[in-house]
Amino acid sequence: MTENSLPTSVHPQIHPPMTTAMGRLLKFCTIKVTGRILDVIVLVLVIGGLSLSYSGLIRPRGAGFYCDDHTIKFPYRGDTVSVVQLFLGSLLAPIFFILPIELVKKWRKSREAAVRSYLASAWKKSWSVWRAVLLGNLSVLVLTEISKSLISEARPHFWDTCQPNVTKEICDSGYIVDFNCTSDYSNRKILDAQKSFPSGHTSVSFFVAAFMMWYLDRAVHWRHSYFFKPCLQLVWACFAILCALTRITDRRHHWWDVLAGGTLGLSVAFMLVQAVSRSIRWGDDDDSDSASNDSTNQFKDGSGRADFQLKSNNPSSNNKRPSVRRLLSTSSAATTIAEDSEINI
Repeated sequence: MTENSLPTSVHPQIHPPMTTAMGRLLKFCTIKVTGRILDVIVLVLVIGGLSLSYSGLIRPRGAGFYCDDHTIKFPYRGDTVSVVQLFLGSLLAPIFFILPIELVKKWRKSREAAVRSYLASAWKKSWSVWRAVLLGNLSVLVLTEISKSLISEARPHFWDTCQPNVTKEICDSGYIVDFNCTSDYSNRKILDAQKSFPSGHTSVSFFVAAFMMWYLDRAVHWRHSYFFKPCLQLVWACFAILCALTRITDRRHHWWDVLAGGTLGLSVAFMLVQAVSRSIRWGDDDDSDSASNDSTNQFKDGSGRADFQLKSNNPSSNNKRPSVRRLLSTSSAATTIAEDSEINI
C-alpha cells in the first residue's frame, strides 16, 4: 500500500497556528472580562450597602440612654470637616501626590535607559497605588459602618437632635430604650445621632494618612534635601489630626470614639501595607540611590561580569600596577581559566 493510499485517519491532524492563537486570546479576554465584571459587582454591593446605611434605610440596632448623662446633651453645631471634604482629601488628594512622584521617577529613569512612554508607565504605577488607597478606604468605611450600626452609641448632641419624649417618671426608671424623637430634624440625622462609635472621619483620615506616609517614605528618595519628604508626610499627619480633633470640638464624637477610629484606620493601613508592599514592586524602578548604583557599577566590566580588582588604599600607589585580570585577558590562558569552573571564581 502506497503512502498516498493510506486512510485519511492515519495522517495526524495539525491545527492551524492562527486557530490556536485565537483560542488563547479568546480565553484570556474571557477571563479578564469575567474578573472585571466581578469587580463591578463587588463595588456596587459595597457602595450600595454604604449608601443605604447613610441614608437611614438600614437602621441601627438601637440602643438607649440615661437621662442624667450630660455627655449627650451638647448642642448640634455641624461639621468643621464635612463628609465631602473628607472624601476629597482621602480619595482625590492622594493622586496629586502619587502621580507627580511617579512621573519624576520614570523621567529620571528614562534619561539612562530607553523607556517607552514614561507617562503611560508612570500612570500605570500611580493607578496601582491609588487602587490600594481606594480598597483601603472602602474597607475602613465598611468596618466603621458595621460597628456604628451594631453598637448604636448616642452622639454628644443626641439629646438636642432627637429631643426624646420622656418624662421624669420614665427617666427615674434608669436606662431608656423605648423612646420616640420629637425634633424637627430629618429621620436620617436622627438615626445618625445614634451612630457615634467609632468615628468615621478619624478612621478614614488616619488610614489615608498612614498609607500615604508609608508610600512617601518608600517612593521619595531625594538625598539633596533633608526636609522635603518629612514636610510631605507632615501634610498628611496634620490632615488626620485635624479631622480627629474637630470631631471632639464639634461635639460630634466622644474622645473614645476618636481613639477607636484612629486605631481602626491604622490597623487597616498596616494590614494593607503588608498585602500590597510586594505586589507594587518598589525596588524595580527605585532609581533614587544613584550613589550606590554608581559604586556598584565600578565593579563591573563591559561584559557585565564582576571585576574583582582590588584597589590599594594607599593614595600614593594611584593604581599604577595593572590588575591580574587584565594581564590574563591579554593572554591565551584567560580562555582556559574561564572555561574551568573550579578555577573561575
